[in-house]
Amino acid sequence: MRRLATLALVAAAVALVSPAAHAADAATSVQVRTAPVRRHRLSRTITAFGVVRPNPMAQTTRDATYAAFVQRLDVSLGQPVHKGDPLLVLRTAPSARANYLSARAEVRYARQALKRKRQLLKQKLATHADVDSAENALEKAKAAFAAQRQLGTGHKTRVIRAPFTGIVSQLPVKPGNEVQAGTQLFQLARRDRLQVALGVEPDEVGQVRTGMDVTVMPLFGAGGGVTATVDQVNSVVDPDTRLVDVIVHLQDGKARSFLPGMRVKGAITLKTIKSLAVPRSAVLRDSKGDYLFVVRQGKAHRVDVHKGLEAGALVGVSGHLQAGEPVVVEGNYELSDGMAVRKAP
Repeated sequence: MRRLATLALVAAAVALVSPAAHAADAATSVQVRTAPVRRHRLSRTITAFGVVRPNPMAQTTRDATYAAFVQRLDVSLGQPVHKGDPLLVLRTAPSARANYLSARAEVRYARQALKRKRQLLKQKLATHADVDSAENALEKAKAAFAAQRQLGTGHKTRVIRAPFTGIVSQLPVKPGNEVQAGTQLFQLARRDRLQVALGVEPDEVGQVRTGMDVTVMPLFGAGGGVTATVDQVNSVVDPDTRLVDVIVHLQDGKARSFLPGMRVKGAITLKTIKSLAVPRSAVLRDSKGDYLFVVRQGKAHRVDVHKGLEAGALVGVSGHLQAGEPVVVEGNYELSDGMAVRKAP
C-alpha cells in the first residue's frame, strides 16, 4: 500500500511539472516557417512597353495607275479581308479614257501606213527603209496600246481586289474623290506578319542584343504571352518617347494572338543560369554580408551566402548549401546561430 501511494504522488508531481517544462522548452525556441532550397532556372530581364504594328516588310501599297474617280468603297480602315475580296471601284476619268482611245487609233493608223508603204515598195515608189520605218512605228503603237490596256484605261469601271489576305491598314480615299496616277488608294498589311517596337531606356539598351528571347504579352486583358526574339536594336532615341526601340517580329500563330494598335509588354531575357535559389524573404543582411538560416536537427544554423540573379520571388544563392535543405523564410529575424526552432503548424 505504501508503495502504491508513493507512485501516485510521483505521478501527480510529474503531471504538475510537465506543462511548465513544455512551456520552458517553447520559450527557448522560435517558431519558424521553412522552404526547401531548390535548383531553378533564373533569368535577368528588362521589361519594356510598346505597340503592335503591321510589319512594314509585309505590306502592299496600291497606287492609282491612271486618272480616275473613286466610285465605291467596299471596305473600311482596319477591316480584315481575304485574297480576292473587292476593295474599291474606280471609274476611269475622261482624260485617261481618251489616252486609251488615242493609243488604239494610233495602232490602226500605223497598220494602214505600213500597208501603203508595202504597196508603194511593190510599185518601186518606196524603199525597204521606208517599210522598216513603218514597221517600227507599228510596233511602238502596239506597245503604247498594250500599256494602256495593262493600266486598265480601256474599262469604264474597274474593281480593285485584295492581292492577299490581310488588314486594310491605310485607306486615304473616299467615294467621289478624283485621283491621279500615283495617288495612294490603300495599304494592305498581312495579318500573320506583325511588328512590335519595345521602348527601352537608353542606359539599358546597350545590354540588348539581336537574337535574345523576348516574351510579349498584352498590356491589358488576360491574354497569354508568346515567345519571340529580338530582330533589331535601333541606335537612335525616339524623340516622342525618349526611348530606344527594340524591334520584335511576330509571325503566323504568334502574330494572330495580337492586333495592330494593341499595347503590349515585353520581357527581354538578358541572361539565364541554373542556380540554387530560395525565396527572397530567406536572405538577411548584416555587417558581415548576406546570410540565411538552415534548420538542421531542430536548430537554426547561419550560412553566409552570395546573392546571384533575382527572378520574381526567388533569389539565386551560393554558399554551403545543398538542394533540399530547409531554410527559414519566416521568423528568421528573431534567430541567432544555434538557436532551437520549431516549425509553425
